[in-house]
Amino acid sequence: MTQNNIKELFKKAYEYYEKKEFKKAKETYGNILEIDEENIEALANLGVVLKALGEKEKAYKYYLKAINLNPKYTFAYNNLGNLLKDTGNYKEAIKVYSDAIKLEPKNYHAYNNLGMVYEKLKDDNRAIQAYKEAVRVNPKFSKAVNNIGVILYKQKKYEESIEIFKIALKIDPKYYELYSNIGACYNKLKKYDEAIESLNIAIEKQPRNSGSYTNLGNVYNKLYDYRKAVKLHEKSIELDPNGSNAYSNVGTSYKYLGQVKKSIDSYKKAIELDQNFVNAHFDLSTMYLAKGEFDKGWEEYEWRFKKEEMLPHIIKNKDIFSKPMFDGTQELENKTILLHSEQGFGDSIQFIRFLPQFKKKFPCNIAVKCRDELKELFKSVEEIDILTHRNEATPDFDYHLPIMSMPKLLGMKTIKDLPKQNPYLNINEDEEFKIESKKGHLNIGICWSASVTGESYEGKVFSLEYFKPLIENDKITVYSLQVGPENDDIKKLGLEEKVIDWTDKLTDFSKTASMMKELDLVISSDTSVAHLAGALNIPVWIPLQKIPDWRWQNKGEKSAWYPSAKLFRQKSARQWDSVFQSIYDKIFSNYKIKIK
Repeated sequence: MTQNNIKELFKKAYEYYEKKEFKKAKETYGNILEIDEENIEALANLGVVLKALGEKEKAYKYYLKAINLNPKYTFAYNNLGNLLKDTGNYKEAIKVYSDAIKLEPKNYHAYNNLGMVYEKLKDDNRAIQAYKEAVRVNPKFSKAVNNIGVILYKQKKYEESIEIFKIALKIDPKYYELYSNIGACYNKLKKYDEAIESLNIAIEKQPRNSGSYTNLGNVYNKLYDYRKAVKLHEKSIELDPNGSNAYSNVGTSYKYLGQVKKSIDSYKKAIELDQNFVNAHFDLSTMYLAKGEFDKGWEEYEWRFKKEEMLPHIIKNKDIFSKPMFDGTQELENKTILLHSEQGFGDSIQFIRFLPQFKKKFPCNIAVKCRDELKELFKSVEEIDILTHRNEATPDFDYHLPIMSMPKLLGMKTIKDLPKQNPYLNINEDEEFKIESKKGHLNIGICWSASVTGESYEGKVFSLEYFKPLIENDKITVYSLQVGPENDDIKKLGLEEKVIDWTDKLTDFSKTASMMKELDLVISSDTSVAHLAGALNIPVWIPLQKIPDWRWQNKGEKSAWYPSAKLFRQKSARQWDSVFQSIYDKIFSNYKIKIK
């Protein structure tokens, strides 16, 4: 058979590959090798087809055969590197790409692929350097420029990322996906108009690009237009039924529309498509926990430690995480478990209640390392053998356990499994916070903000102005429990003569607890102050957003976690007026004090 025949077979094999008819392409390359068993191009191309068919081991052999026949054939090196990268063999992939670059120093594809491997290894500096080398060799290689922008996006350098994406767009004005990337950056910067404009261009230019639709859906999630967001996410799914991100994103839209089953089903589908989809697992856990399906919820909640936001905490406390985590199976005789704080103050206050029950089930020494401001408060927990805070040395221990993992190990399946001790925290009275009690007069402590790093911060908080009717009532004395910069709101509203502000004395939670003990009532946003009042069994009223944090579930005015708490829920999202009217009405019905 002549070279012309081989040329014709190559053409046919390439056409089959372009049409994704991989089996026919495999057969055709096989026909070429029957004619010329050392045809290097056919060997390398057959490797590409076999990889597409999932026959990775065979693909590996064909790439090696091509390289052995011609050690300078860089096409085979690139594809072998891609195979190694895709199978997680990153060190070998780096070696192969580096060999390709040595053979062909202007091989910008090899530099780009090398950068992608370094990204996988989370070595951003080397990844960016590799991408820059690709651009140096080929200044018009817009894909490598885009990849630099993507790293900057992951580093939360959104302004810089936009500039890089715009450079890539100048190089290749038809690289329409860049509009979608730019829109995603604007979304993170809360520049929603610019985000919508850029994403609409992306959709106009590439109406079948699923990523642009779900990115735009995320913008409308941020704008609270969840119905519009659902339509966009669903369009993304229609275009790409295997798009795990779109399923996770639409799950969030359904969550805030109150469509629980659809939300859960969407998160589950995202996980089905990507079993290691960390945020989908975590968001699914909160849906189960809000429903009271704790056995499923706690299992999924363990994914929190794989969230990007937890990485700084793990690195900072590597002395803790370097030892094994207790999973309920290890022998504990003469052993010490280090129980440690992991998230916000409220989380630790809420979950320390499980410690007595935990120690009863798992007899051992318990060391607790908590956030600094909690140490004095936790001294009332008798089951703690060693108590330290984060600025003190970590005590010797055998196993560690995050404080919020206790209920999982205790097998908490329903709300009925909650420990019954109430209150479960106690403090000694502090004369510094003595408050006079007068008949027909209320002493109320208030808190209106929350940690800006906490989840759903914007939905949880409200203006101090909502408390003005209480502050200005001569039968009520209002005390501020709001620490931090938000306490300045008192001066901003000119209320410093009307609100008692002792917050400079609230240096830790035991002090706050002492002050609370003197009050008739605490009214607090969904923050640590509310959890503290509940743990002390002090009457606490909590204004909640329409779809609140999982701890408060989605209906009812009572909390099984805190019998002393009363929940006031928004009827309409982001509308606090009716919530506070209900609070004023309840003050009248309970205390006979009329609020104007």
